[in-house]
Amino acid sequence: MTGRRSTPIGVGDIVEAPELHYCYGLGALTLRVIEVGRRERHSDGIWLNLRGVELGGADGPRQRRVLVRLDAVRVRPTAPSTEPTGPAGGPAPRPITDGKAHVPVRLSWDCAGCGEPWPCADRRRRLLVEYARLGWLH
Repeated sequence: MTGRRSTPIGVGDIVEAPELHYCYGLGALTLRVIEVGRRERHSDGIWLNLRGVELGGADGPRQRRVLVRLDAVRVRPTAPSTEPTGPAGGPAPRPITDGKAHVPVRLSWDCAGCGEPWPCADRRRRLLVEYARLGWLH
């Protein structure tokens, strides 16, 4: 087994795809990847299931699943990280700059928005507000 990724896309990458080359949405897609799923071979190429946080949407960041055509996806270049390393010397999670999309990244269960263990302080606060609004807190 080699150390290479089987796809050019990994967790934490920001990918872009034109509307014609992904399913389940309208307009161009910009997505911070939080999970890479399985590949599917179709008559027009290889498609990849992704779960991530859509960036730049009119309603702000939101978590979603998409199916993208692998050869049409562009991985947005990122600057070399100057952040400290994460647990066990691995790379630290890259935070989302607007801080609105606090969702867990599996397998580490770190927050995709801030890199803290999930649920992070921001997400705990938001959950308490939501639970209080729904009357789930006694």
